[in-house]
Parts: sequence; C-alpha cells; structure tokens
Amino acid sequence: MGDNEITGESTPYYSPYLIHQSGKAVIPADDILKQEFFSNLRTIVHKSDESFMDLYYYPKGPIIGLGYNYLGDIVVHVEEKTPISKETMYEIESNIRTIGKNQGLDVVSVVFMSDIIPILDKTRTETWRPVIGGIMISTGLGQGTLGYAARDTSGNLGYVTAGHIAEPVGSSVFQPGSPNQAGSVTKVGGVHSDSAFVRFSSVRASIFESEAIQRDIKYVIDPGFVTCTMSGITSGAVSGPVIEYGSLYNSYFGRTLHDQIYIDYPSAGGDSGAPVYYFKWGNCFLGGLHWGHGRYSVASPISQVWNDLGVVALTR
Repeated sequence: MGDNEITGESTPYYSPYLIHQSGKAVIPADDILKQEFFSNLRTIVHKSDESFMDLYYYPKGPIIGLGYNYLGDIVVHVEEKTPISKETMYEIESNIRTIGKNQGLDVVSVVFMSDIIPILDKTRTETWRPVIGGIMISTGLGQGTLGYAARDTSGNLGYVTAGHIAEPVGSSVFQPGSPNQAGSVTKVGGVHSDSAFVRFSSVRASIFESEAIQRDIKYVIDPGFVTCTMSGITSGAVSGPVIEYGSLYNSYFGRTLHDQIYIDYPSAGGDSGAPVYYFKWGNCFLGGLHWGHGRYSVASPISQVWNDLGVVALTR
C-alpha cells in the first residue's frame, strides 16, 4: 500500500452525517481484484443514474448525489433539509443491490448520509442572483460593495449599501457592472448613517466571505466592543476590534454622523457599503455597514441605518 493511500481504519468521514447504513463492504486485498471491485462500484453508480435515480434526484426528490467511496460503500447523499422516508431508502437500496448482483457483487454496502447542496465557488466580481452581501456593485459614482438584504416598510425586497456610492434616488445599480442591472435606489440616508436602499427582488440574507464560504445572517444587532469582520470587494474579509463609538464627519454628506463605530481592521476604496458582522453562540450577527476609513475604519451601526432608511435586515 502506498504512503498516500487512504485506509478504512479511522472513523468513516460520513459518521457525523449518517442517516442509515446496511451491508458491509469487503475490499479484496489483491490489487487486481481490488481494481475490479472498485470498477464494479463505479458501474453500479453509472447504471443507477441511467436506470432509476432520476426519480429521486433533487428537486423532484431528496437525493443530491450518488457515489462510491474508498471504504467500498455506495453513498447516497440526502439533502439535509428534505425528509426521506424508510420506504424511499428501501427502494433505492433494493435497486442498487439488484444492479450489484448483476455485476457479481452479492453484498453491497449502502450508506445514506445528510449533505448540503454544494456552494458555488464564485468570486465577488461575478454575477450573483440572488444577490448577497460582500459582492461587487457598480453605479454612476463608481464601484462599491453590497451590504445586506432588507425589506422596506411596504414589504419591498432589496438591499442596503453605502449612500455615497448609490445616490441619488432613482439611480440604477448594477451587479457586478453594466448592463446587469440589480435594482434602483429608492431611499438615501445621510442623517444618521452613510446608507442607501436599493429595491431589488432577488436577494438572500447571506454574506460572501470567501469563494467557498457564505455566511447566513442569523441575528441583527449593533456590536458592542467585540471583534468584527468586514467583507469588502477590495480588502476581502478582514477582522478587528471595535475600539470606539462616537460622532464622525462624513465629507460626502457634509455633516457629522452620530453614534458611528471606529473599528481596527484594514480597508480601502471599493469596500464602502460592505457588511460588518460578528459571531456569537456560533451564529453570524449583522452589526453595521462600512463606509470609510480615517486612522481606523468606520461603519454605521445597524440601528443608525434603520433610523435613516426604515428597512429591516433579512435573516435566514
């Protein structure tokens, strides 16, 4: 056995997500027989796909994947939020075992595990529908970062970003750029916060943190003196502590904005409008909206955005 070959001696990778398992795989020790064994498993997966699995695949059914693993199991991936009955599992098992017997395998190990639909590894600068926080938007004033999904008092969906990159009211916003329009500005802050609301129906209460990680917003509340993360199109996801609350002059609106937040994370042009969030009890809390940097980075707390726009951030 090669140094890099995976063995089945440790706890199976699917153990935390196991729904049901039946049968026990016996992998031949002989290299030629082992190769034939895994070739048969591959054939079982392909023939299952060709003959019956389409009846069970998402979104028609609860199954989001079917494969074979290094342990010699056939693995059925069940979408984590979609219930699956014992009857359905039995039907799938029976069909798999019938195909297995035709391949000369009297015993086939079948594993059902809970799984999630793979998150697409898209970048901040690609087109997103629905749109989420932390991705690129463009306006007549330049490029910025989308903040978070929200709903106005009339029930209209949309999102919040920095006012100094989005105004005036009626302006079109594009994501990531023209001609891909992603709504129009319906309200601009500038009294309590540097913010604007863009009406757009295709939104989701998540934040782009990296190509593989999008955080779901669970709660919405101003941060205390905690470590916050800002996710912007220029700086990426960067973190630092809240160091001060107070009044700060905003040169775009030509006025002092009260109860703003100084946070010690790096930021740069293009990050304006980015969501500011933190973690508590293992959950993502939306805390504010990034709008600039002086000696330190500056954000409007979520309560001040609400005071200006009267929109409620969405959670999921």
